[in-house]
Amino acid sequence: MNSTVLRRHLAQFSAQLAGRRGFLAMPGGMGRPRIQTFRESQEFPYTRKQVFEVVADVDRYSEFVPMCTNSTVFHSSWRTENVVSREPVLPHPTTIDQRSVQAELAVGYPPFRERYMSNVVLEQPWRITATAVPGGGIFTHMCTIWEFAEVVASTTGLPANPFVQQAARTKVSFSIEYAFASPLHAQAASLVFDKMARSNMAAYLARCQQLYGTPVRQ
Repeated sequence: MNSTVLRRHLAQFSAQLAGRRGFLAMPGGMGRPRIQTFRESQEFPYTRKQVFEVVADVDRYSEFVPMCTNSTVFHSSWRTENVVSREPVLPHPTTIDQRSVQAELAVGYPPFRERYMSNVVLEQPWRITATAVPGGGIFTHMCTIWEFAEVVASTTGLPANPFVQQAARTKVSFSIEYAFASPLHAQAASLVFDKMARSNMAAYLARCQQLYGTPVRQ
């Protein structure tokens, strides 16, 4: 899209952007793009393994992730490393098989359509991180983090009974940080990424329901 068309669409966006509560923004200083951030958490009525697998299925993002028009995992780039990982709820670090892969994502919301490469790191079962590859893309910085924590709940208000099976629940935490290389991109895409991030949780929950069914209340 040329700059003239983009500027015209930006003018149309201005009314929508005015007064809209956007992401938290970190000032970038003179000549530096500012980093915008968004965070959200929610409990899913599914096991941690189930939710992890939905978020890890990058190849299928275009089927259910808001405004993702294409998602391609370069399977030849898969790597597995034995690393020490520190899950916050555990008292000590543990050794896990950390997997990583490169993927290309395309996002679109007229008039904004872009592709970017991302490095995806999977620390099963508790964290997935995706970082945009720097250089030549629309981002100077972009990082998303998903974290998954098992929830042990008691419907009686008393401590959970270890001998009674509890309904599976997972606390899902999502955060994104990003900064655009171009001020034009920053203006055009702020509304797009706001929409994407705020509808993310609902989309992944709906995907869980589609794959695993609606949980029976206990």
